[in-house]
Amino acid sequence: MGVYLYTQSELSEGFKYPIAYTEIMNTDVIPDLEPWSFICEFQESSSFWMREIKEKYPDRKLVPFAKVNYSDDIACFDGGDVSGNPKVYYVHAFASAGWEGRGYTDDFDEWLKMTRLESARYKAERAEDEE
Repeated sequence: MGVYLYTQSELSEGFKYPIAYTEIMNTDVIPDLEPWSFICEFQESSSFWMREIKEKYPDRKLVPFAKVNYSDDIACFDGGDVSGNPKVYYVHAFASAGWEGRGYTDDFDEWLKMTRLESARYKAERAEDEE
């Protein structure tokens, strides 16, 4: 499966994706983390969210990479980080500047761990509802 990763010209100088993220993006099958999905599966989606985030929050350096399906919340890397292990910010897209923050995790590994737990709960609840 091909994925779209932002070009260096779209990213802040020195930004590096976390190794764990690039490893996932280089696999044949992107993990099913419903209700979250990686926006890189579609270039149009990636480009749309990068534009939206830059327009709405020009004072922040954010790199959107995932979206939850039940709200306008987006997971974004700290685009100003040059360590290769950036924080992940939860951003409520379309909120007024200053009100968009929904919290953060220390890094992608922590985000992935929390998202996998959320996905398992979400799928279990949905399965119960279908019974």
